[in-house]
Amino acid sequence: MDTKNDEFSEKEQELISLLDKEKSLTQVCSNLELNKYEILGLVSSIRGKGQNIIVKRLDDDIYLINHGEREIKDKNSFSLNTDNNHEFKFVAFSDTRLGSKSEQLSILNDIYRKAHEMGYNNAILCGNISAGLYPITDIYAETNFIDDTYQQVDYIKDNYPYVEGMKTYFITGKVDDTHLKKNKVNIGKRISQVRSDMIYLGDNSCDVFIDNVRMQVLCSKLGKTYTVSYRTQQQVDSFRSEDKPDILLHGGLLQMEKFTDRSVKTISVPSVVATTKEMNDKRYSNTIGAWFVTVKTDNKGNLLSVRAFNSPYYVTKKDDYHSAKPLKLVKKKETN
Repeated sequence: MDTKNDEFSEKEQELISLLDKEKSLTQVCSNLELNKYEILGLVSSIRGKGQNIIVKRLDDDIYLINHGEREIKDKNSFSLNTDNNHEFKFVAFSDTRLGSKSEQLSILNDIYRKAHEMGYNNAILCGNISAGLYPITDIYAETNFIDDTYQQVDYIKDNYPYVEGMKTYFITGKVDDTHLKKNKVNIGKRISQVRSDMIYLGDNSCDVFIDNVRMQVLCSKLGKTYTVSYRTQQQVDSFRSEDKPDILLHGGLLQMEKFTDRSVKTISVPSVVATTKEMNDKRYSNTIGAWFVTVKTDNKGNLLSVRAFNSPYYVTKKDDYHSAKPLKLVKKKETN
């Protein structure tokens, strides 16, 4: 499947380019030499193809801007069910940063291999699946070995671990948002379109319901602080009593920690990427590994317990992107 969208007509492409910044309908009509009904018809067609063009009336004119593939939603939510033992088991991590010279595909493969051997059929990736994009003028531009949005999608499609019968649920984070900012491409949606085993849950956060248990999967867009738990405690403190989730799965902080605060079972998930030059320059500590989590519910689907054990990795491989091979585990067919 081609990751680029070739469905747009020439006029639709012109309108998309023009609406990179907010424009009045009068100005758009003048630029494209079309009347307002033709422009609004193009807008409707473009929206139907996945581009989020906002139309609003202000004073005596209508204004338009294209947000690309960014989804404007109050909240993302997704539902999952426990097994016959009233359990849902998953492995959790964040920041794989695939496309970065610091990626650790060998460690990511090992995490999936371990999960498979222990009978885990689900993974939750809490943001920053891709290396993102740096402007060519940025001092970190050369820290990626893939600098193009569509090439990163193709690379993740071909190299992200595949285990038959295993699903990966993921959100996108601050790093992934650079694709939206530069190219208006939702990389999470694009990955999910080309890998049926990878389910995109939304940008930055999603409420995942496991039976009646609400687990918020979140990727922090804020920088780290001098104390490990501060950002996560800040997040828990921000919840109104009626909005508190049962579990908070917090990615993007490059740390591994669990605690309970205000009755919220909180797990900060680590990265699967070596310390990048940017992390090093900003003095960010970076914990690498994964949590293996089991959520157990009662007969009514309410939370009974959360068990989690960590699997840290203390040594990374230099230039792993040169040598690591994609993991593809397929069940052997039985022969008579």
